[in-house]
Amino acid sequence: MHKFWVVMSQVYKKNARSGSWIFLVLSPLFFLAIAFGIVFYISKTQAPAQVAVVSDVSVVRQALSKQSTSDLRFKPYTSAKKANDALNKEDLDGILTVNAKDDFKSHYVARDNGQTVETSTLVAALSGLKLSSTAAAMKLTPAQVKALTAPPTVTSKTVAIEDGKQVAKSNTAQLMNHGLALVSMVLILMVTMVYGSILAQEIATEKGSRIMEILLSSVSATTQFFGKLAGIFALLLTQLVIYVIAGVIGWQFLKNQTMVAGLLKQVDLSILASGTTAMIALFFIIGTLTYSVLAALTGSLVSNQEQVQQAVMPITMLGMIGYFITIAAQANDSTLAQVTSYVPFLNVFVMPTQMSLGRASMGQAWVSVGISVVFLALFTFFTVAVYRNNVLVYSGSGLWQSMKTSFSIWKAERGVAKK
Repeated sequence: MHKFWVVMSQVYKKNARSGSWIFLVLSPLFFLAIAFGIVFYISKTQAPAQVAVVSDVSVVRQALSKQSTSDLRFKPYTSAKKANDALNKEDLDGILTVNAKDDFKSHYVARDNGQTVETSTLVAALSGLKLSSTAAAMKLTPAQVKALTAPPTVTSKTVAIEDGKQVAKSNTAQLMNHGLALVSMVLILMVTMVYGSILAQEIATEKGSRIMEILLSSVSATTQFFGKLAGIFALLLTQLVIYVIAGVIGWQFLKNQTMVAGLLKQVDLSILASGTTAMIALFFIIGTLTYSVLAALTGSLVSNQEQVQQAVMPITMLGMIGYFITIAAQANDSTLAQVTSYVPFLNVFVMPTQMSLGRASMGQAWVSVGISVVFLALFTFFTVAVYRNNVLVYSGSGLWQSMKTSFSIWKAERGVAKK
């Protein structure tokens, strides 16, 4: 066990200190910080649009000025000439002329290089004034006006069909779970490609330098295999922990922003503790482990660093296939999506999406998990055997030939063992 921890720590420390891994971890945080900084700067420095209100009724001018918001400010003007002079000096972004005596017919002049004001915003502001004016002319009471303008109430709910019955689903929960499934898919794709490449590079480097012959004299191939796998997995966990810490720190700033606070009121974050969310996280873990073992397998089949791209190719191809099937599954529940929900390597992409869309039950997800766990155990056992037999093979003839060589060695060992 001591040798296992030594191999794991060496793999972890070597990669954690490398400039490429540090750049890999910090670059997303750096670009996110720049993006949020730009958005924050624009939101703080951008002044509200200045719109002059010219009307033949002073009450209209004053009423509109009271409807000013953080994005739009109405400024009352007593004459069109003063408003046009201010527009010519670029002190205004537009002029709204309101003829209250002629059914509130209005005309808006916008400055070409000024801030854009949507016509719908102006219509909404004038609608309230027109309604009040019409109600006063018809001598309607406030209660009558409220009853007249109250919109009809429409309630809605989302249901999923499970075993021929309708089961209520939360709209917010479905959106959140769908978002988590997409995030999980992208993360698995990125993790498998990046860390699969690191693991394959780790094995290929040692084979190319012929140092494996020295290492195997003190540490068994099986111990090295699991030590390297654990070291790379610890590296991934370190990156995730760094992102969680950065997220917690950033959240202290973002939660006080007006836009974020508005979004939080529409989202129930308690659904993150749902069974679907836990299942998505479980598929992420299984997917990461399965593709890591695949990376170790393909990495052991190459002879030097120059062949690492060959080792990463199967990982990339499987990942992209799963990605495109998932994208297609969002449009319709095809037979391909249903079948691949149970196929190892692909189900970690497809099944979370099927669950989030209400097309797969929790029982079906557990069946897919069971298949994946059994496959992962058998695949790991197979990969360890290939790694042990092929770790000292330097044929340099490609993945397929290396696999045939490894299989021949395995058959020979089995024959000797039987005798």
